Amino acid sequence: MKKTNEEILIDHKSIIFMDYQKIAHQYLAVNHLTALKYNMSIIFLDLLKYKMWKYDLHKDLDNSFIALGERVCLNLSFLIAIQKIETVKLSLPEDNILDYLDAELRQGVSESLFYKDLGSATIANC
Repeated sequence: MKKTNEEILIDHKSIIFMDYQKIAHQYLAVNHLTALKYNMSIIFLDLLKYKMWKYDLHKDLDNSFIALGERVCLNLSFLIAIQKIETVKLSLPEDNILDYLDAELRQGVSESLFYKDLGSATIANC
């Protein structure tokens, strides 16, 4: 780990515009990045289960050219995966993240057990 006991403050804009790769490099050592991306890909697949063709387009987890809903799901995948690391705490906005998603993505995210785990993170007024 690079940093310990850090808190990542997430607001509604960072759910959309976050550069998860940059954040990951700040908080994780190189040998942990591969495990993070592996976990992200499993979570991302679960969140996009009702739009599998979208997962196939973005399974490389590149956030360069990605639609809004899929970007939110990708960033959620990152937040869920990095939350498992004990030295990183999250503060999430009270805004409903699902408001940014279409019906199929919303259903996939709301049914995801991974997403329910994210609810254990701290909720902050951002």
